[in-house]
Amino acid sequence: MSFCAAINCMDGRVQQPVIRFLQARFGVPFVDMITEPGPSLILADRSNAVKVQSILERLAISIHNHAAVGIAVVAHHDCAGNPAPREVQIAHLQEAVRFLKTHSEARPILALWVDETWSVTEIPL
Repeated sequence: MSFCAAINCMDGRVQQPVIRFLQARFGVPFVDMITEPGPSLILADRSNAVKVQSILERLAISIHNHAAVGIAVVAHHDCAGNPAPREVQIAHLQEAVRFLKTHSEARPILALWVDETWSVTEIPL
């Protein structure tokens, strides 16, 4: 079995597009979903240590128990957990990826944006 991990918003509208994108991108059948409202903001800001630690613990399970081959951090249009404009959310994504690189054990980490049509785009880092 092959897995990757997605640190994704809890918003149900983004789950299936992200799963399909990551299955194709990493060539895996399974995507471990680690969900929080506005996770890119949580990881970029890091002011809520409990939430950050929870995300990292769940990511560690995906890495160690499922041998996740890659990780994605996701932000999206119309996010209730991070209602910032796209440009600000992209900055949050980039900072979240920088932070996660210290916890990823050399796995690729992607920043993904889901737009108003629920299309997924990989953001260059």
